[in-house]
Amino acid sequence: MKRKTKAVFIDIDGTLYSHTSSSIPDASLRVIEEARAKGILVIAATGRHMGEIAQLGIDIHLDGWITLNGALCLDENGAFFTDPLDKNDMRELLAGLKETPFPCQFMEKDVMYINMMDEEVKRHLDAIHTPYPEVLDPARALNNDTYMIIPWVGEAVWEKTASKMKHIKYTRWNDLAADVMSDVCGKKRGVLAACAHYGIDPADTMAIGDGPNDLELFEACGISAAMGNALESVKSAADIITDGIDEGGFEKIFKEYILEEGETT
Repeated sequence: MKRKTKAVFIDIDGTLYSHTSSSIPDASLRVIEEARAKGILVIAATGRHMGEIAQLGIDIHLDGWITLNGALCLDENGAFFTDPLDKNDMRELLAGLKETPFPCQFMEKDVMYINMMDEEVKRHLDAIHTPYPEVLDPARALNNDTYMIIPWVGEAVWEKTASKMKHIKYTRWNDLAADVMSDVCGKKRGVLAACAHYGIDPADTMAIGDGPNDLELFEACGISAAMGNALESVKSAADIITDGIDEGGFEKIFKEYILEEGETT
């Protein structure tokens, strides 16, 4: 018998949030509310910081938030799972930034900042509708938990520093930027933490995404769906391929694979 979906893990950028309209499609909001009304948990799984999500104007009530690629997972009561970067690795990072300065973004629980800003970083942040982070002294990373960093530099320069950081992994999402987190972190770890928190079997979950950091999301969940605008590598890994975000693909997945089965027991 087909297993009932008890939770849906949804990516934000390019899955829930359209960068074409700079908004969440109304149809997507409606199907999320329908699913939650049927008792199906809807949980975000994103590389974004909660501060960025607020700055994007995303005001939506979900059952949980897996943020910073699984390094910081929250529900309405606060954090239920955290996995900060290793402090020794942060010392190596600061040494690397001193030797070869480049812009690097730091994400704490409630603070997001950058050590320096340039026009290239501004251009990329504008493209993903993210306000510029405050410029602060990165030395604060030695005294405050940092859950993710984004080195805004090419792979050749970044690798010189990354090779000295022993407990990290990263996903590059363009030629200038990568999401860097704990080596045991990722969206898969976030899903497993959320399932344990909510008492759900991962086999009874669905993932919806479009980017390279969603491949781990797909691995963790019982069934996976790629948006029509997803990268080809993401589509190849998915069980289902829907239409693009601006063609109603998110709504289609919910109606065809989640809401219909929500009536069954």
